[in-house]
Amino acid sequence: MALQGNLEDLPLLDIIQIVSFSKKTGYLGVRMGEGEGAIVFHEGLVVSAFTANSPAPDPRLSTLPPPARETAIKRRLSFALEELARLREGAFGFELTDSIPQTVAGRDIRAETLAVGINPQEMLLTLAQGMDDDRAQSAAAVEASFATPAEGIVAAELAAFVPPVVPAEAVRSAFSDEAQAPDELQAGGSASEWQTTDSDRYDSDTRPLAKLTREAVAEAATAEGAATAPKAAEAAAAAAPAAEASAAAAARTILLVDDEADVREVLGRLFGAAGFEIVEAGDPGEAAKLAGQLRADAKPFVLVTDLGMPASGGASFQGGFEVIKRLWKMNLRPPVLMMTESLSQALRLRARQMGVQSFVFKPTLSKLNPRQFEADLAAFASKLVKDVLPHLAEVAVLRPKGPPARKAAAPAEARDDTSAPAESASRPFEFLKRRLVELRQGGDANEIATLVMKVAREFFERALLFVVKNDEARGLGGFGLAPRDETLNLLARQITIPLGEASLFKDVARERRAFSGPPPSDRWLGHMMGRIGRFQSRGIAVLPLVAHRETIAMVFGDNPETGRDPGSLEPLEVFVQQAGIALENVFLQKKLQAAEDKDRASLR
Repeated sequence: MALQGNLEDLPLLDIIQIVSFSKKTGYLGVRMGEGEGAIVFHEGLVVSAFTANSPAPDPRLSTLPPPARETAIKRRLSFALEELARLREGAFGFELTDSIPQTVAGRDIRAETLAVGINPQEMLLTLAQGMDDDRAQSAAAVEASFATPAEGIVAAELAAFVPPVVPAEAVRSAFSDEAQAPDELQAGGSASEWQTTDSDRYDSDTRPLAKLTREAVAEAATAEGAATAPKAAEAAAAAAPAAEASAAAAARTILLVDDEADVREVLGRLFGAAGFEIVEAGDPGEAAKLAGQLRADAKPFVLVTDLGMPASGGASFQGGFEVIKRLWKMNLRPPVLMMTESLSQALRLRARQMGVQSFVFKPTLSKLNPRQFEADLAAFASKLVKDVLPHLAEVAVLRPKGPPARKAAAPAEARDDTSAPAESASRPFEFLKRRLVELRQGGDANEIATLVMKVAREFFERALLFVVKNDEARGLGGFGLAPRDETLNLLARQITIPLGEASLFKDVARERRAFSGPPPSDRWLGHMMGRIGRFQSRGIAVLPLVAHRETIAMVFGDNPETGRDPGSLEPLEVFVQQAGIALENVFLQKKLQAAEDKDRASLR
């Protein structure tokens, strides 16, 4: 049986079905970047599988009772198959054997071979379901990455508090807009400056990053990773005592207000798992009663409330503001985290007047897909627990000291390098090296999409990120030029493109192939450009972020200030491709860790 070729031409899942249908005995070898992997068949059934990354089996496996041993081997086999199925490139070849081989590619597989094989169809069904789960989690992670709008936590409000232990200046720094906002979406400076784009950063004579080769991108991170790892460890060690002291002084109670019981249930469970005590309310009246009980119990708390819920008497659909008013009348002013689906200039101004410390964008929720619903809320809660709630929990125990102070501009040296002009031709290459290191070392799925936008700044004067869910592309955020009195970061949230209708975005999403060139005649592209403004834009690019064999996000980019053609985007395409692989690896590693924990438990 001659079966060999490249995975770019024939996906591994199809190859497995071919071998299974033919009922052959032998092994399918797969060349991976780090070495070799293989799937071993006996009369069409899978009996073993490993990858270049598969650890050697624990010798104690052979001492387990047969049922426990078979279960442990099946777990190993399942994860090896999942990793192999995610490969997008590499050579494969099937070798026929008379019996089950004991050694494949120099690896002794006797300790990791099943006595009775598994029907690949059953395994592929389980694998497909697992990939669907991971795809839902990946899309949720992309959306959660941009849950915090550029406004972030209002520093002026926080300046009215004095911490009992931490210096006031440290608090103002920790809660500044720059600290809270995704820095890849900011142009720097005050809110009135958000629609500027740092055009001096885009030199019209040279764009050195766009000239990097695919090979240079692939090898850029090796030396940088070795150099940065010790520094990161030192920084983490130095920050640990301060973080512990800060956590000890923080409030641990959240008053969670949302009119949807299932949303409260999921968020409450996830916040509770992070160590918070959760008190739930379904409307403003109930929230006021529970807040009074918390005051009576002398419990400082953070108010987490949905904005878009009915007010008392149905007078409006901004019940979140009513919750704050009711607490004000009780002389209660806890730090407020307000969840919203959209954020206009008028809402932002009113929120400032009412002392809202932070806004976050709720994910687009669809109860028609329970898997995606749970994944969206889990990623959203994870983002809040990591980046927002700890700060607000600290503020909850502070006391007012007087009128709020004006926010000071962040020192130039403290800003991220994505908002500073390029200083030399070598800077873009060094920048990309750092971002590749972050991509490969990071274990946080919520940070991957923000890294993509940081790199996009080096290619475009303007860019928008769309998440692909429920057969539509929804804007999450962006940077660059916008119509007067608009900010692109907020404007992006108002753009939704259906992927069931013909459009450039549908083609990119379905074909998983980037587009770059003059904008085609396209209804939905025209709709988007009408919202964000054409200015001098003459060439555009749309790149897919692919994870688990599907497009989960898209990056749109153009140059509306200079009208320049986007030029060569190969390095950016490679980076976006690596970002998709990084997302896959995050969830695969979590599963692998869980499987290893089960194996260790069975060996005790």
